[in-house]
Amino acid sequence: MQQGFRRPVSIVERIWLGANHISPPFATQVVFEGHGRIDYGHLRAAVAKASLANPGSRLILKGALRWAYWHDAGITPRVRIIPAVLWDGYGPENAPFLSDILPASGPTCEVVLLDGPRQHLIFRANHGVMDARGIYTWAEDVFRVLRGEESLGAYSNQTEAGIVAGITDKTRKITPVKSISPTGLARPGLAGATWRRVTLEGSFSRILLGKVGWALAQSAWCYGNGVVRLAIPVDLRPRRPGLRTTGNMCMALHVDVRKDSSPSSINRDIWQQIRNKYDCMFVEGGTWLDLVPIRILGKALRFISRRNMNKGVYDISALVSHIGVIETSMFSGGGFYADTTFIIPPCIDSVPAFVVLTGGPDRLEITSSAPWALADDNRLEQLLERITHAILQSPD
Repeated sequence: MQQGFRRPVSIVERIWLGANHISPPFATQVVFEGHGRIDYGHLRAAVAKASLANPGSRLILKGALRWAYWHDAGITPRVRIIPAVLWDGYGPENAPFLSDILPASGPTCEVVLLDGPRQHLIFRANHGVMDARGIYTWAEDVFRVLRGEESLGAYSNQTEAGIVAGITDKTRKITPVKSISPTGLARPGLAGATWRRVTLEGSFSRILLGKVGWALAQSAWCYGNGVVRLAIPVDLRPRRPGLRTTGNMCMALHVDVRKDSSPSSINRDIWQQIRNKYDCMFVEGGTWLDLVPIRILGKALRFISRRNMNKGVYDISALVSHIGVIETSMFSGGGFYADTTFIIPPCIDSVPAFVVLTGGPDRLEITSSAPWALADDNRLEQLLERITHAILQSPD
């Protein structure tokens, strides 16, 4: 283990920390469903050992402005057991533990064992500390320990800025547009957020992102006319083979969907941008964020959220994250055998919908979060029905 592990707070992480001030918990939550039973004591011991090798799971925020950094507090992430839980895993009902705050002062990460009729393991992280791939990296080592294997560890203190600096010094300009929401206008007086999950059996086409993007646009146009702009996070880890980090390593591409678009054209746009290394370019003029206190950034995000909801237009219509196929065999051990995994995305009022795609070789898990003001009257469920229909259709 590296003593005194620390990592700079990246530009992206500052935004997520600002979001956590106004929409707590702004957390990424990775859930494992399976069969078998795991012993709580064995799980605690495995988390302690694996977290020693993955200090990104033990971080607390120190410093301020561009001198802010994540510091290894040396404290094992909290491991909680919650007994007799009747939770189906398809929404927030009967799951108040999913709303527990993970402050930047710590603990920023935790593991929750739901000991109901069917056990669930949930790895939770303040999004300012980890992205979904970071959580999977940490969780893999926990299960390695449960199987009696050695942890691989993730000690890198690299940030996304460090990655892109070695690839390109170019920036990109994004022309602002007034994007519309895929679930229509916000209903005044409704606060908070919700989420839903859909499971599809089978394998699906390579234009999956294109189909989801087209379904989001079709849904938005049911409520009005306008541009549908999608933000697509792209993991930078493949740009640096061998990199093991639990930090936030995603940069977002933007795709505008219009009436003459199609699932194929959306997909081509995404891959063309990746080939051109747009995922490795910061937005022009965006690096000044490290000069803004995080609390002030949070207030700015609150102002933007209220303005957007009042006007019914947004900087982006939806954020769509395709995590890809997860080999669930890597997440079995100690008597627990994972059958599937899914991600509960965070939510902030300035983003109308957050859609995440993940699953195994023979199934697809779709989860989506949205502000209550944009999700009531079953609007989020209807959106997921449209996404499901688009995915199950034959490729265009």
